[in-house]
Amino acid sequence: MRKRSPLILGLMRMDDVTVEELEELLFFAKDNGIDYLDVADVYSRGRAEDVLGQVFKLHPELRDAFFLQTKVGIVNREGHTGYYDFSKEHIVTGFKESLQRLGLDHVDSLLLHRPDIFMDREEVLSALRQLREEGLVQHFGVSNMDREQIEYLEGEDIDFEVDQLQLGLGQLSLVSSTFNVNLPSTFSTQSDGLFFYLKKRKMYLQCWSPFQVGLFEGSIFRHPSMANCRILLNQLSSKYRVSAPAIALAFLLNLGENVEVIVGGLKKDYLVTAIQARNLRLEKEDWYRLYLSTGNRLP
Repeated sequence: MRKRSPLILGLMRMDDVTVEELEELLFFAKDNGIDYLDVADVYSRGRAEDVLGQVFKLHPELRDAFFLQTKVGIVNREGHTGYYDFSKEHIVTGFKESLQRLGLDHVDSLLLHRPDIFMDREEVLSALRQLREEGLVQHFGVSNMDREQIEYLEGEDIDFEVDQLQLGLGQLSLVSSTFNVNLPSTFSTQSDGLFFYLKKRKMYLQCWSPFQVGLFEGSIFRHPSMANCRILLNQLSSKYRVSAPAIALAFLLNLGENVEVIVGGLKKDYLVTAIQARNLRLEKEDWYRLYLSTGNRLP
């Protein structure tokens, strides 16, 4: 596996971020050891890539300072219902449009953004091979896919290095399913072994929205269901002498060397919090206490 920072600066919330603000944030991230950027063609309807491209044009040295990852596959145009499209035409055309917005001739990694029910393995592989042969991208991954979908899409010459999944104290289904094997459905849905599948393959598990409850139901620091968790986070904050959000991020980073966390707050203080978590090792008992504080159970 490539050696890199386990923290990724995510650029999803770019609606109101100016070129100057992003420029300042990227220099701060670089100076503090964060060397990975995550963006997508649909973030802020293309504006995220466009603003990032403007920063790179002003400061070409910043492009070389980061491992850059974008995504393709979600179609969400103005006036149209959103849908997913993994056709060869859309993958190739959509990715090249990303390059135009970024003002670049290549990026480091491309993720297939959520599974398309109509995806055809050979068509997807043909698209990825073409992009690689043209020198536009060398690394590939997926987002929000299970084990069967990953194995269906991969080819002998195309390996996926990343699966980007929602994971955090407010959304722990990936973790809870590993504990509740062969138990009634009232405890948990059955696991397809995805967590340990990624770990065994040394695929990166990239955790998005680490502070969200459910699917965008609110923050773990405000949602009523997370009151007990907040109490414990504050107690552990005093114990480890870092902020409560840093404890929540360390909870994820402690899961393994293949785990990375996407930091989506585009403010310096948010990055400072994330940096506190980078090398923080929680005691195993504290990790389990946090897990239980969310309302999840151990059999």
